[in-house]
Amino acid sequence: AENTDNSEEELFNILRNKEYLTNLINKYWFLDNSILNENIYYPLEGYLYPDTYYFSNRSVTVEKILEKILNEMEKKITPYKDAIENNSMSFHEILTLASIVELEGITKEDREKIAGIFINRINAGISLGSDVTTYYGVKIDMGDRDLYSNELTECNNYNTRCLTFNGLPISPISNPSMESIEVVINPITTDYYYFVADKNKKIYFSKTIEEHNSTINRLKNNGLWFEY
Repeated sequence: AENTDNSEEELFNILRNKEYLTNLINKYWFLDNSILNENIYYPLEGYLYPDTYYFSNRSVTVEKILEKILNEMEKKITPYKDAIENNSMSFHEILTLASIVELEGITKEDREKIAGIFINRINAGISLGSDVTTYYGVKIDMGDRDLYSNELTECNNYNTRCLTFNGLPISPISNPSMESIEVVINPITTDYYYFVADKNKKIYFSKTIEEHNSTINRLKNNGLWFEY
């Protein structure tokens, strides 16, 4: 909206156009009918590779913009096509998990461990319990404020902190980097099931809930617990 003659409304109208989305599914090998689910907030979230894109003038259409970004996504992930197609998860699921890993970790090492933790929890039938999905589910930006207790427990298609929620959210919650996508495609094996970050964004990993709770108490006692 700031850099072209298009508006937010025009973009969202196109994203609600099932015929347009179906045409994209037919064009790009990595898109499938998952993006047609009516409960998804923004159908192409996750698929729009984050980068700087240049266009010849402000009158470029939303369709042309999306096509250029999707072409870049295709270019980035095609080297991983075999690994993606042989993965137990669909690419939509890979991208959804990568979008969570992107927001939960900062360094590649942390993201590798976080991806491993989430895969462990999925395989064990344990809710991911990810705060970033909870914020996305109620459409509140992290850092704006703490969530209310009813927001934390509210069950929707994104909130993995809902006690009855198993598996992944219905769609990606961010547009992840290739680093986050790579660590999900080729995950490391880990014995961890929990992690928490202090106010300096250092992440602590735990194997048991007791160890996890002990870490949280230590952070609070040492003034390292994040507060808004």
